[in-house]
Amino acid sequence: MEAAKPDIDNNTVKPQKLRRSGVIEVNLDFCMTCRECEVSCSLFHEDECNPDLSRIRIAYDDFKPDTTSITVCKQCDWPACYFACASLWDDPAVCVDEKTGARFIDPDKCRGCGACLKACPLTPENSVIGQKRIDGKRIYFKCDLCYNRSEGPVCVDVCPGGALRFILAEERKK
Repeated sequence: MEAAKPDIDNNTVKPQKLRRSGVIEVNLDFCMTCRECEVSCSLFHEDECNPDLSRIRIAYDDFKPDTTSITVCKQCDWPACYFACASLWDDPAVCVDEKTGARFIDPDKCRGCGACLKACPLTPENSVIGQKRIDGKRIYFKCDLCYNRSEGPVCVDVCPGGALRFILAEERKK
């Protein structure tokens, strides 16, 4: 599969259809607001239990029932984050995994410009792109569907209520 390539003359990206990815489907009726998904995600990706470093976000208010929300990347078919990064850099940090189609940010390539965050249609209300600092440098991150984990997304595996379900690319609604 050929990825989008920047047009050298005017620094724009000529969109090409990217491989479709799976997606994490959320059913709030089953969410227990235990936040095990956030902790397991940050532990898997960052080697620490820190919900601020999780790629999935749980928001709730103990004093207002039924206000729970779960925010996770939608793995867009036409990912604005990917095209925004590719329009700025010859070697973009937002990548598409060849095997799974998962859209992810390679921390070794991230320059901290924030183009991915600004381009995401879910920003700012339900931002799915987070940031961290490594040696003083800002690095962005987002859900990558645990593409390098053979069992699939860790958050789905640990969810005790079954609120999260991984849908394969082939099974996604059109």
